[in-house]
Amino acid sequence: MWISVYRIVSFPFVTGCFYSPGVLLVVLTSLTHAQLMDFCPASCVVCSEDATICQKLENVISIPVTTKALIFTNGYINSLRDASFSHLSNMTLLGLSSNVIANIEENAFHNLTSLKTLLLDHNQITSTAILDSTFTQLRSLETLQLGSNALQNINGSWFKDMTSLLTLQLEGNQITKLDSSTFTDANLQNLKRLDLSNNLISYLGKDSFASLPRLYSLDLSKNNLSVIPDAFSYLSWLSVLNLDMNHWNCTCELQELSAFLRRFIKNQNQVLLYGKKLVCENTKNPAIQTVLQLTESNCVPSNQNITIVIKNKDYKHYVRDVVLAAIFCFAGKEFI
Repeated sequence: MWISVYRIVSFPFVTGCFYSPGVLLVVLTSLTHAQLMDFCPASCVVCSEDATICQKLENVISIPVTTKALIFTNGYINSLRDASFSHLSNMTLLGLSSNVIANIEENAFHNLTSLKTLLLDHNQITSTAILDSTFTQLRSLETLQLGSNALQNINGSWFKDMTSLLTLQLEGNQITKLDSSTFTDANLQNLKRLDLSNNLISYLGKDSFASLPRLYSLDLSKNNLSVIPDAFSYLSWLSVLNLDMNHWNCTCELQELSAFLRRFIKNQNQVLLYGKKLVCENTKNPAIQTVLQLTESNCVPSNQNITIVIKNKDYKHYVRDVVLAAIFCFAGKEFI
């Protein structure tokens, strides 16, 4: 006899493109009591032909071939072996958040051609753990969550086959720089949302996002940015930008960015999140308190050049004065 099983649990879940832990998830499944007991360990809160949700597992367990949603979270899984999920060709959601995954074998995601959402956040994944072939099979993937890991750099070739990817979340890692080569080898022409918040990014090249033509939302908040160029004007689809909580050095070198941001916020369809909070950490003009206040006329260069004009001197006196002027500039002393 078929029965309906309703479970209400406090559990991480995915809604659209956003991953929100600790939200109530209502799961409705239909299965026989015998089916439930056959393959459902005590640590699993949902077991059905379509969905399996388990906590505190140490290894990937066997689940029905018909599974479409699989979530193993808050556990102790440390490695993803080759072909661990290869029999689940109909699966659309795979959640492996909040484990201790540090090793991903080359074919761990083999045959997951229907997968739409992959959650790998809050693990111990480093940049060396991801190979060029790791995500090759995931051609239907739309959301990839790699936040809160130990990634130190991004290799564009990881995403070379991800033409369907819409959301890429890389927040809370150890990434230090972005340049023109970061996404060059990626195939992310349809990417809409990129989250790089809460990293260690201190360098941002002008063409860092040139390979992401349809980028709609970009989050670079909570990094170590101080002076960056206008790396956004060529992103014609960009509508939501977050640069909050960085370490802005408000000199003339930042004027190009400031000019772009003022143009950006004039468009009613574009949003600069927390724009008024782009506070200057360092400024040589006390009148400038935020990045948006910086203009070509009020900015001060980071390094002032001192020019000394010497008139009516013969050549020997001219050479002497130039030498003294140089010593004065670099040593900061006075000579008579």
